[in-house]
Amino acid sequence: MFKNLIYIITSLLFTFQASHGQPKEFIYAGTFSGDAEQGIFVYLFNRSKVTLTHVQTLGGMVSPTYLELHPSGKFLYSVNRNPVNEEDTWGSVSAYSIDRSSGRLTHINDQPSYGNAPCHMSMDSRGRILFIANYGSGSIAAYPILDDGSLGKASKVVQHTGSSVGGERQQGPHAHCAVVSPDDRYLYAADLGTDRVKAYRINYYDKLMEPIPESDGIAEPGTGPRHMAIRADQKFAYVLEEMGAQVEVFTIDPESGALSSIQAISTLPGDYQETNFCADIHIDPSGKYLYASNRGHNSLAIYDISQETGTLSLVDIQSVHGDWPRNFLIDPGGYFIFVANRKSNNLVIFRRDYASGKITYSGVEVSLPEPVCVKMLEID
Repeated sequence: MFKNLIYIITSLLFTFQASHGQPKEFIYAGTFSGDAEQGIFVYLFNRSKVTLTHVQTLGGMVSPTYLELHPSGKFLYSVNRNPVNEEDTWGSVSAYSIDRSSGRLTHINDQPSYGNAPCHMSMDSRGRILFIANYGSGSIAAYPILDDGSLGKASKVVQHTGSSVGGERQQGPHAHCAVVSPDDRYLYAADLGTDRVKAYRINYYDKLMEPIPESDGIAEPGTGPRHMAIRADQKFAYVLEEMGAQVEVFTIDPESGALSSIQAISTLPGDYQETNFCADIHIDPSGKYLYASNRGHNSLAIYDISQETGTLSLVDIQSVHGDWPRNFLIDPGGYFIFVANRKSNNLVIFRRDYASGKITYSGVEVSLPEPVCVKMLEID
């Protein structure tokens, strides 16, 4: 009865906002929770009051860590640690429909991830193919997205090979992200285990990716590429290196998509000597600032982006008011940042100064189990 009452209250809130012509903004948070009933959390974000109202907790999967929204705003996808079939040894990827009036999710279907520990995904700007990265096995996979939002069977699986100099974590491949380029031509997969950013050409006819090894980006040995952000004009790529605690800047060749390193800059204060692992990286909507999260130092490093050379200069390093920040979200307007702190079990909102790029703790946060990924959807 209590849950039904909450649902009625939130539904009335949605109706009130819609009647006053305000778009509804929903926050979707993926978690590392091993509790199958504590998976994806949905909140209504009130921008003027800076509040988060709980809408739904969707269970049914184990550790739906990374989420992705379809460009249409009608569907959401998650990668999960649980298999589709009991006999499988790998994880899964799931599709959900989004109720446009309430933001609530309804499960559509699942597909095997064809690799262990799926951890990241992205799709092209038209929502035709979903690409996922499997950290444990070091593989990536492609899935056709059907008209109803469901995922077709995997159309391509590529197993990375190789190793690097960084000890146990680099004895084999560990694909940590799969990012589609802004022009939808290329897929880049940062591989922590091999110190490479693997480049692929996307084939939309066959719904797959074709390796172009001559365009791979070569990271500094032992640094462990994890996540990456590509500038909107597709001239530069910024690769966050988990083990090296740095951002490495690459130019992108306009003809071949090839990556060439031009700079590496630390994410940490010069006097910091304790353990740290970098996690997530994003460019703000203006294209002027870049942000990277530190797990251990528990901070966001903020950089100014040179519009001419693409290189970075440090602006500030600011606390995330929590422990072990995984992913974070810069809202489309560029005025708020949402940080998912896994170990302190909180999702924290920061106000962002558009001119300076610096952030200020808003005092607003919500508790949820081991948050990992944050996405936002605006519905008119």
